[in-house]
Amino acid sequence: MSLRAPNQAAADPVEELRFAPAEQDSDGEAVWEPVAVDPSRPISQTNPPRRSPHHAQTPRATAGEVERRIAEAQLWIAQRLPLVEIRAKAGESWGVNNIKTINRYLDLARERMVEELITDRRRHQAEQIFALNECARRAMDAEQFSAAVGAFRVIAEIGGLLRAPIKPPEPRA
Repeated sequence: MSLRAPNQAAADPVEELRFAPAEQDSDGEAVWEPVAVDPSRPISQTNPPRRSPHHAQTPRATAGEVERRIAEAQLWIAQRLPLVEIRAKAGESWGVNNIKTINRYLDLARERMVEELITDRRRHQAEQIFALNECARRAMDAEQFSAAVGAFRVIAEIGGLLRAPIKPPEPRA
């Protein structure tokens, strides 16, 4: 059961992560309360304050930190790193070991990558064509002409010049 009011729209997951800290100072750093001591126990030399033994409280990520983490997750996805390695790097870089939190960042990074690919389709096509031209040039320099022809065929497909299959269908007997 949702705690939202019926007229309130579901929050964007990126915005949820961006505005995770309750408060931020003017520099965008999280403002957070330290772990509270147990008020029922008087504090003295023989009776020190109790703190949460299970985990130390860490500040929530600021808006800038969330953006950096999403960009870093995009890089790791683009590098096709194994999930185990991504989780280890997230623990080192972000100080996050919770699998659900890491998966949430990865999901958001994937969504953003798809959105960027859709919105910047022409730029991506141009980048791929440029890279394939370089590949074809190197293949020709190495006298690997079949590889060069294959690169030019893919360039033609990306550019929309080649729509039919290269080889005609084989006749059926």
